Amino acid sequence: MTRTTIPISLPVPNPTKSYWQTPEHPLANHRTTSHPPLTSTYTIIGSGITGSLIAYKLLQYYPNAHITILEARTACSGATGRNGGHCRAGQYLNFAQDVEKYGEAEALKLESWEESCVRNVGNLIKELGIECDLRAVETVDITEVQSELDDILIALKKRDEVHEKIARTREDTNMLYTKHKIWSKEQARKELLIPKAVGAVSYDAFVLSPYKFICGLLTHLLSSGKHPNLNLQTTTPATEIEKLGGKWVVTTPRGTIVSEKLILATNAYTSFLYPPLSEWIIPTRGQLAAVRAGSKIAGNPALKRSCGLNGEVSGDYLQTRQEPFTGAGDVLIGGGRRLSPTGEQPILDDSVICEPVSKWLLQTAPRYFGRDNWGEEGKTIMEWTGIMGYTQDHHPCIGEVKEGEWKGLFLGVGFHGHGMALTERAAEAVTQILLGNEKVVDRWLPKCYRLDRVPPVKREEPISSSMPGTGLGGI
Repeated sequence: MTRTTIPISLPVPNPTKSYWQTPEHPLANHRTTSHPPLTSTYTIIGSGITGSLIAYKLLQYYPNAHITILEARTACSGATGRNGGHCRAGQYLNFAQDVEKYGEAEALKLESWEESCVRNVGNLIKELGIECDLRAVETVDITEVQSELDDILIALKKRDEVHEKIARTREDTNMLYTKHKIWSKEQARKELLIPKAVGAVSYDAFVLSPYKFICGLLTHLLSSGKHPNLNLQTTTPATEIEKLGGKWVVTTPRGTIVSEKLILATNAYTSFLYPPLSEWIIPTRGQLAAVRAGSKIAGNPALKRSCGLNGEVSGDYLQTRQEPFTGAGDVLIGGGRRLSPTGEQPILDDSVICEPVSKWLLQTAPRYFGRDNWGEEGKTIMEWTGIMGYTQDHHPCIGEVKEGEWKGLFLGVGFHGHGMALTERAAEAVTQILLGNEKVVDRWLPKCYRLDRVPPVKREEPISSSMPGTGLGGI
């Protein structure tokens, strides 16, 4: 797909309403104080999963820290609040390529990063008792394309070889190792109910409401009484940032904040405030639909799994809501970007849906499962969109700006539609760098995730990237 650059703006004020935001969380329009504080030790721009987890992690070290979170719209109203609700580690699909490109050690870091994220998100939700519809699932990547299955099997074989080598040499006995089950064509067609499947791979994962997770986390922090200086200001966009006298001046329509440290957790919108990434991060619109299950498949055990579905035309993903959570039986389907004339890039408008993508998504489930398995159409509940931050090389940008006018700015952005399996570790990395522990972070931060890898890109060069990603939560 081709990409071009566009001027990056603030999020549009009237986005589509996502499934997760129905109803809106009580924290949606929260303002801790009637006006933004005049000063702050840490100012975090963005109240999605990255920004909120950075705040949480900082407060574990300094419970009384003065932390201000600015959100342009309502709380958690960006990609986190409108994704597909998947939390799954898919880096194994690229393991063989990663070994060839980065070497075995870095490939292992990339894999471990995602697997740690998934595990840590689940553990944090359980530890804090956040009600966000968390459910442990067997997730399955199903493909109808033989060449794709061949590549997956090559990746798994290479992965096994490298992990066996580690076990023999005892180089890292603490390395996570998620087990994968390979499904034959016959098994995938009979048990997973995908008539054109050529094979599949399954492993442990979670599904959840990311919106409830982050709003629940922020509510926990704001209401615990342990963090009196945490301040959330919704509908308060940062319109300009500038460094003066060693401190950051953050301008909003409701006042100016002078901050000692400034963190951007702004994903697709980052270059509105930090222009050096204007040609590296590509704003990309993801789209989802919620429908009722077909007449023949409703209640079938096959729907208890979450799925990545890959055919000749599109790469898609779905999960089905289960008891005891609200909306049990609703099927949430995302993907279809390849059906858009532009690939939904570069686009910043999540106030509308793309009609060709909509047409695809509403037929996706019966197309994969087949009419004999799916039955008659269930009703369409709702459709929505969200904006993701894709990057030129498919990897996030994490770290501190080391030189120039932006020196001392911290970023955790550009999660390429796969934030639920990337952002927890990104938040930990940013937090540790803020605390002066960058040398420790260097041990486990993949080199291809570091902010300082991003080269200067000439204005006339086109943005290019080829991987469709898993989309908004992987939206």
